[in-house]
Amino acid sequence: MKLTLSPWKSVIFSSLLLFSSASCKKNEEVEYTPVTAKNLVIVTDNNPGSYIMVKILGAVRSSFPDIQITYLQSKQFDVFDGSFLLNSAIQSFPTGTVIAGIVEPGAGSKRFVFDAGSKRVFSPDNTLSTRILHDHPGSACYYVENPAVLGGAQPQDLSFEEFYARGICSLISGVPAAEFGPLCGSPLTFPVQDPLMKGDSIIGEILFTDNFGNCNSNIPGSLMTQIPVGTMLTLKSGNTQLNLELGVTYASVPVGETVCFINSSKLLELAVNYGDFSGKYHLGAGNRILLYRSK
Repeated sequence: MKLTLSPWKSVIFSSLLLFSSASCKKNEEVEYTPVTAKNLVIVTDNNPGSYIMVKILGAVRSSFPDIQITYLQSKQFDVFDGSFLLNSAIQSFPTGTVIAGIVEPGAGSKRFVFDAGSKRVFSPDNTLSTRILHDHPGSACYYVENPAVLGGAQPQDLSFEEFYARGICSLISGVPAAEFGPLCGSPLTFPVQDPLMKGDSIIGEILFTDNFGNCNSNIPGSLMTQIPVGTMLTLKSGNTQLNLELGVTYASVPVGETVCFINSSKLLELAVNYGDFSGKYHLGAGNRILLYRSK
């Protein structure tokens, strides 16, 4: 079967043929495809020096030597943490940024692309894009299956690294999302709990855990204004229940004691003074939490 491409697709196709394993190196005689994106953000649980990152970054740099690349590492196999980072990138980086999420336990998911406002996203269909899709309802997602955006190759014939490299480069090149493949009608997502006051309780969820084991929630300080500092609170999350004090810093309680406070991001943080809250209570990104005054 002969593949027929429109003129602009032929340009993309010609450039993407560079991404065979023998041609990932920069060729000075090759004309690069015009860049429509100036920034690429990669959110991944792979280390910067891993094989997949070397291959992807090498391919991108070979075709787009002037693009700015930002690397954000999520916790290993943690799509909840990755989803938070992916959405944070959407909120923080400038118009036209391409954001690629590569947090894919099992490496067996389909992948799709979509436009979220003025940003472009490449992601596995494994709930990683949940928070972006929650904030951008109605975004049309398209599976990456069209050989024309993969250097002429069928998706199943490409290695994991080659697939991501070619797909990301097509997105940088400005190929419309709808050209990547069929529409993904119902992307996989996990439940998102927006912060709210319900009776005497405050409901929210943990967004991410920092390197010290402190859990940062999505509960804003505005929901906590009616609770005086020093109040003892009960926190429930699934089968976990614990008591903690509403303070102003980690040091509001003795070493080893549990505390919560509104941090510099104006969000409720859960911590153990000089301890690991996440490790102690087995809570982390994606866990729903309920808070109320202890009796």
